[in-house]
Amino acid sequence: MVVGSALSDAEVAVRAARAGAAVARARFGTESRRIDHAGVDFTTEADIEAERAIRAVLTEHRPEDGILGEELGASGDSSRRWLVDPICGTLNFAAGVPLFAVNVALEIGGVTAAAAVADPAAGNTFWTDGVGAWRAEDARAPEPGRAIAPSSSSRLVTVNLESRYPGSIGTRLLFDETFRERFSPRCLSTTLALSWVATGQQAGYITGGDLRHSVHWAAGIALCRAAGAIVTNLAGGELHTGEHGLVAAADAGTHELLLATLDTMR
Repeated sequence: MVVGSALSDAEVAVRAARAGAAVARARFGTESRRIDHAGVDFTTEADIEAERAIRAVLTEHRPEDGILGEELGASGDSSRRWLVDPICGTLNFAAGVPLFAVNVALEIGGVTAAAAVADPAAGNTFWTDGVGAWRAEDARAPEPGRAIAPSSSSRLVTVNLESRYPGSIGTRLLFDETFRERFSPRCLSTTLALSWVATGQQAGYITGGDLRHSVHWAAGIALCRAAGAIVTNLAGGELHTGEHGLVAAADAGTHELLLATLDTMR
């Protein structure tokens, strides 16, 4: 990262994510008014407050850039656009379950150039400058940090059930005996679990849906790619094409096994 008065994009991402994490951590376990969305989904005042804290950092350091936030929408018009998900896992957060993330990613011309994911409950921040990926404890400066790397040793695979899959693959995976013999499936309802593929805490992550330019997914995808994880669509092809969806795997062998299981369900 750049040392001195000029901050790199990655450093701005880290500062912004930490600003949102500070709000989320302070509000966790307290009453926060809910604002209903469709179905069981809702947002809270804490989500909005966290996004405002993130936007304040971005506006201070990158005033010419655009911002797209989950809660406060789009502002600015630039080829440089920040994607902000202030609390990813709001239902967990509101229920007092410490599984949620703060996602901040910078797209330049539609390509993610820098990103940070904060885990407020654990006090960690994961970040990438588009080349490498690192972990830093939340209370410390980002540099030098520790490089993160994928690992399949946990055999944990998160299956996102809050997304649409062709042929109801998501729910069928959880009951597939071959899949369960090889992996231990989880349903954590936050993209924090995608970041854990980059850090080696989970072997894989599977979700359906069109994830292009998403405030929810951009930061985690960037972390996985920079850390060396394998990231494809559900058919094993290029991400954001064809069948869409996402398979993130710690290594080639895990990716092959996940794809083979998915293939049996088509």
